[in-house]
Amino acid sequence: MLKTLRIVCAVALFTAFNLFFLGFADFPGALARVQLVPALIALNVGALVLWGVVTAIFGRLYCACVCPLGVLQDAALWVRRRFAKASFSARPARWCLRGAFLAAGAVLFLIGGASLVGFLDPYATYGRFAASVLEPAATWLANMAGDAMAAQGNDCMLRQEMALRGACALAFSIAAGLAVIVCAMWKGRLVCNTVCPVGAVLGACAMRPVVQVRIDADSCVKCGMCERACRAGCVDAKEGKVDQSRCVRCFDCISACRKGAIRWTARRAAK
Repeated sequence: MLKTLRIVCAVALFTAFNLFFLGFADFPGALARVQLVPALIALNVGALVLWGVVTAIFGRLYCACVCPLGVLQDAALWVRRRFAKASFSARPARWCLRGAFLAAGAVLFLIGGASLVGFLDPYATYGRFAASVLEPAATWLANMAGDAMAAQGNDCMLRQEMALRGACALAFSIAAGLAVIVCAMWKGRLVCNTVCPVGAVLGACAMRPVVQVRIDADSCVKCGMCERACRAGCVDAKEGKVDQSRCVRCFDCISACRKGAIRWTARRAAK
């Protein structure tokens, strides 16, 4: 149930963001203002406090369904699982690496503001990828539809001009997006827990959330199904522990457990 709800929310928000990036709808622009880096640049204190509180209570729900780059990684992993089994294992937290990229993001922000910090911002990274790949594809499909209608003698206004972008910017946007997709197919949400500064900040807020993904030692049979399903590499089945700072609330581990030994529960209710 939790996994299904997460997927529904992620697909709905991902669709809305893509409609916004492709210019088909303006209303998702309001959702863009609650993305963490845009909120920081705009000094949107309300959005920053909101996500800090939500993360401290429930964990990284932002990464689960609000971040479009995170949803893109989940989509890439879903495609991989259609053709081959994906199995993961517990990985170390690598706080030094996460802190280094967070520090780099802070320096870029102080030096050049939005123009430089966008290189590490997951929302901006996905936006550039969508503008470079999805927008031309949508324009091409619209032109094909317009040509087909014109051939039938129907006058239409569907034909659009392709937007031209600099070769270097185009290559960088596509390369960054493809690198994220390949990494997601290979190692799940590794990008979110290594190079993403937003993930580092939210991870710090989610170290001891009120509602946690926890393993019940009395019910657990150490089968390792939860660990192999964890795309964040934060479940250690042998130790019976979940690193809350890296858990992106995909709830794959809960769905994978056949004994009901892993739950999303409040700390005081957990054994």
